[in-house]
Amino acid sequence: LCATVVITRAQSTPSTDTQAAAAPADTTAAQAPKAPKYPPSQTFISQEGHFSVIFAGAPKKESSAVPLAGGESTTIYQFSVANDESNDSYMLLYNDYPADYANGDPQTVLASLRDGSVAGKTLISDNAITLSGVPGRAFTSIDGHGWIFTVHEFLKGKRLYQLIVVGTAYHPAYLSDQFMSSFKIW
Repeated sequence: LCATVVITRAQSTPSTDTQAAAAPADTTAAQAPKAPKYPPSQTFISQEGHFSVIFAGAPKKESSAVPLAGGESTTIYQFSVANDESNDSYMLLYNDYPADYANGDPQTVLASLRDGSVAGKTLISDNAITLSGVPGRAFTSIDGHGWIFTVHEFLKGKRLYQLIVVGTAYHPAYLSDQFMSSFKIW
């Protein structure tokens, strides 16, 4: 029905950053990962995209044309910050669909997009959400390498917004809540 972006973090298995020599004598109690240092948070505003969001640092900007069924295409605009120390990533993507795409009930369209995003992953949670009256979905999935993908999608008319946070159990995305809750569209 609609084009979806397949999100991958890396092909390697996430590191657990454990060292046998540094392990405490009592290894039965699990220790929470230590929060990494992040660059200062800053509000990023896109007048063209009609949104604002808080990133930890300046986002990298990219765009690419993606083919759609029937020979049409859409341009996906991506803004991302990857933190190598914490091994997590924060991304915001948006695109506008042509008139013949993303028609019908918004939750049905968003569920179809979710299904494409989680292909090859295990869906952990999925909920219908709204943001200032704009229909959305919030879902989390995990791939075979241990990467955890937390996604919020919103469909405002023909414009799809996707907020994606990638981390692992050993490297949780500590700024996920800040990132997701700071998102505003107009």
